[in-house]
Amino acid sequence: MPTPGDTPTISRSGVTAPQEHGIRRHWRTFWTAWAALFVLSTLWALATPIGAAPDEPAHLVKAASVVRGEFIGAPGDFGHVVHVPQYIAWTHAQTCYAFNDQVSAGCSTAAPGDPGAIVLSTTTAGLYNPVYYLVTGWPSLLFDSEVGVYAMRIMSALFTTVFLALSFMMVATWRRPAIPTLALAVIATPMLLFLAGTINPNGVETTGILAVFVAMLSIVREPSAALLAGRSAVLVVAALAAVNSRGLSPVWLAVAIIVPLFLLPWPRLRELLATRAVIAAIAGVAVVTGFSVAWVIGTSSLTAGIGDSDAPVYPGTGAPAAYGFVFTLTRTFEFGSQLIGFFGWMDTPAPLMAQFVWATLIGGLLLAAGALLRRRELGVTVALLAAFLLLPAIIQGIYITGGGFIWQGRYNFPLFACLLIAAAAFVATNIRPLPWAAQGGSSARRATVIVIAALALSQLYTFTAVLRRYVVGEDNSWLDFVRSPEWQPPGGTIVILVLFAIAAAASALLLARQLRRELSGASASS
Repeated sequence: MPTPGDTPTISRSGVTAPQEHGIRRHWRTFWTAWAALFVLSTLWALATPIGAAPDEPAHLVKAASVVRGEFIGAPGDFGHVVHVPQYIAWTHAQTCYAFNDQVSAGCSTAAPGDPGAIVLSTTTAGLYNPVYYLVTGWPSLLFDSEVGVYAMRIMSALFTTVFLALSFMMVATWRRPAIPTLALAVIATPMLLFLAGTINPNGVETTGILAVFVAMLSIVREPSAALLAGRSAVLVVAALAAVNSRGLSPVWLAVAIIVPLFLLPWPRLRELLATRAVIAAIAGVAVVTGFSVAWVIGTSSLTAGIGDSDAPVYPGTGAPAAYGFVFTLTRTFEFGSQLIGFFGWMDTPAPLMAQFVWATLIGGLLLAAGALLRRRELGVTVALLAAFLLLPAIIQGIYITGGGFIWQGRYNFPLFACLLIAAAAFVATNIRPLPWAAQGGSSARRATVIVIAALALSQLYTFTAVLRRYVVGEDNSWLDFVRSPEWQPPGGTIVILVLFAIAAAASALLLARQLRRELSGASASS
């Protein structure tokens, strides 16, 4: 503790030496988290057969066309017509195992002719916002074979995981970061890592909205003049990536930005909104959101299939709005399980073990929130829970008459992430932290180790089970999976499995180390 005559050392940026040390430590948290998440997502990218992710051929064609200057293409009978390399166009024909978990990916064939030749192809994602595809499509300019597909996936993994890592970093600056840090590990379900490692904007939409929400919670609940500019910058960049990913993203962004403001009384809110960094952030978010909304309205991307005689007719088309609302609401738990894992073309659910682990942790967190929270924190949590439950039903109800049933559980991933991190943040400040090293902290240590081990083992088992489905199909044995593979990922099945096991174990150890540091720091400051 400094004596009255001491003067803290101030850097040129106006930050004291202890603050500068803390900022460096938090950046180490970012780089560590990003590396771990990127490796896990990259292994999903390599272990997933080409065309085995939800609507991936359409997204691959979209990405390859956007980086070649075709942002929309010409309307056609089966989507928008664009020019892409043959190996990208051929992914439409590499889905022989879709919707049938008994068929391995071995039925897929390589692209005929010159794989690098530019050919005509179609994409149902032609009207989608191009931002995500500009970031992930450029590797297709460098490769003339399916290596380009894997490179695009790896770029998607890099782009998607950066925002989840930023969330880990911002949470590390909180007064009680341990429970929220664990919540971020829970949010990183096998499904999220899988989506990150495929060409699908759903992954970056989720991590981007999460980073926006964590930045908002940091600004509102953990005020710091030294960190405000950085948090505001993260908010704008994450909003740029998230709001320009999918047509519904502006709705999720509005929830992520507006709901945390209700934690503040009006005088503090007015003071916050008057700060220069926040004013700049508001302007930045307005600009990127304006572009997103203008694109959606200008292209009619959300309603393109309604009333179009050439569009595919989905089940439920013509049903009343009330039916769509009730149908979706009553299947909340079914859609919720898809957030844990529903791989391929919605044909491969996560193993029951993984579903049990995640359901237990999610249920326990929400139960603790219901028992401990009061007033504004309880109100915000209830509002997020209501949004998670009702917005999908409302959206499906609006859409069903003209477009049929289109809702999938993964579409609600952003609100799922916001709900969990908010509940964790509020619960953490309503319980007394237990010191990690002291005798009284043995329960905290044991519980932390159990949770981390359960998450790591569930990640590994889910990865192995999904890989087995593609290597030999569900009907064949685990022995066939090892001895007689019908399809193998780059590098081979055993190599990919060993690498994922090492990555999962290393991630668990890094998480335990981070939590030990956070629990020790929290107990020291309490």
